[in-house]
Amino acid sequence: METVTVEELFVYPVKGLQATPVDTLEITQLGIVGDREFAIWEDGRLVDQKADQWVAAIAADFEPTTGLLTLSHPDHPTFTHTRQNQGETRQGQWVLDELELTDQGDEIASWLSAVLGREVRLVDAKSPWQVNMPVPDLQLVHGTPKTRFNAVSSVSLGNQASLDELNTHLDAPVEMDRFRLNVTVSGIDPFAEEHAVQFFNGDVSLTHVSTAERCIIITTDQTTGERPKNNLLRTLRAQHMKAEELRYGSGMKFGSYLTVDKPGHLAVGDSLIVTGRPAGPS
Repeated sequence: METVTVEELFVYPVKGLQATPVDTLEITQLGIVGDREFAIWEDGRLVDQKADQWVAAIAADFEPTTGLLTLSHPDHPTFTHTRQNQGETRQGQWVLDELELTDQGDEIASWLSAVLGREVRLVDAKSPWQVNMPVPDLQLVHGTPKTRFNAVSSVSLGNQASLDELNTHLDAPVEMDRFRLNVTVSGIDPFAEEHAVQFFNGDVSLTHVSTAERCIIITTDQTTGERPKNNLLRTLRAQHMKAEELRYGSGMKFGSYLTVDKPGHLAVGDSLIVTGRPAGPS
């Protein structure tokens, strides 16, 4: 067993928008409170940085206890919205998941549409839906309930040593924010997180689901939405790929998806015990 230290924590109130750094995460069985609570929707599909890189230029702050969501953009006035629980119901599909959504109203839709230059809506989940990921590597989350717009599992984790190692091969170093993770830890070797089974302490316990597979989103500047040239994707493709039979997407991997065994709180500076398995594909 090894021990890691929690260095940074982030939530992403609206999927695709900028991260909000926090000191503590409240982790429930259904995920992190305040994380990916909302999504931008267009014609029945989710809009994230893959669909529109410029959403990365929008900052978001959310207070779960009051439902107050604040959005800001350098070229537009700040907009404040109170979460609506009685809005119009919309039907949606996200990959293979089918879900019911609550529309957050015309005012915030108008603000987002003006910023992005396209007609979009803001939605949240009306009720839990069932994850549909019939892939062997994702068996721990397939069929489980979900209420937030996280890509695979309810918590994601990165290792600072892995980023440091990756940066030695890049044309220009990148920050951890490119990978849009919830937890950054230090104290283990590069990419050792991929072979972990559990991260736990007296307050919370998280189990490894899979390494996170990556796409063009990681080339996006998480402040401006621009995509500066870099060999980031090429490096991951050449040096850090899943075995063909274990891929559910690109196969390029960085970071870990975790599921919640024991809900609780996790704070910057906390220690987590790491249990592992022999190195091999994950």
